Amino acid sequence: MHGFLDHAHSWRPFVTSLQSKSKKPLWIVAPDCRGHGDSGWVGAGGYYHFPDYVFDLDCLIQSLGASHLALIGHSMGGTISLLYTGTFPQRVASLVLIEGVGPPGSRFSDAPPRMEKWISEVRGRGRKHLRQYTSIEAGAGQLLQNNPRLKSEFAFELAQTGMRQNTSGKWVWKFDPLHRTTAPQPFYTEQAIEFLRRIECPTLTIEGKESHQTKRTDKQKRFEAISNRRHVVIENAGHMVHQDNPEALAQTISDFLRL
Repeated sequence: MHGFLDHAHSWRPFVTSLQSKSKKPLWIVAPDCRGHGDSGWVGAGGYYHFPDYVFDLDCLIQSLGASHLALIGHSMGGTISLLYTGTFPQRVASLVLIEGVGPPGSRFSDAPPRMEKWISEVRGRGRKHLRQYTSIEAGAGQLLQNNPRLKSEFAFELAQTGMRQNTSGKWVWKFDPLHRTTAPQPFYTEQAIEFLRRIECPTLTIEGKESHQTKRTDKQKRFEAISNRRHVVIENAGHMVHQDNPEALAQTISDFLRL
């Protein structure tokens, strides 16, 4: 499960490396979350909430007939994965959360102004806030600016798979611009902990050593709520661990899953 404004193709170097380390064929499914990549956008009046993503994941797993699986999630995809595993603890055999134990926690008092901001932004910008580029190369340049550790060849590949050309001949990202508006529902730590406490399977939490997320002080309480957990820090990686050091990430996960 990929992260916010990312898409499935982002996993390609990691998947290639993971497959090379396995002694047996692996069945790997990497979906585009709704409103990302080649998945559709929600209809008029719709929005994107974590329960929607969890429901989509459940539909995917049910359609695949996968009764026993290892679930790997990065960032937003990690939050989706922990919520799913906490909801259906017996369905997940192993869980890997890469920089993904939920966004910083909010207070109840944050909810009213956040709701007001959401309505204001959806009315004011909605899907009109669409960044346009003259070429795929320009989009790749934006990715490199956001993540200097990214290799230029892969940045172009990500832009090529993550962008589309509009009727004006400009290039835009495939994700729904609604994602750039402030979500109305705050993320509450105590609620997340109740999901984390229900996780029964072996769980691996991973952080990039140079990630800004590593400095967050609110994560330890969430980590401690997972009863069967190992923690690994990946060198030479920031928040986008699967892009920055896919080889080390694949080796770490291969060892954990005993592939």
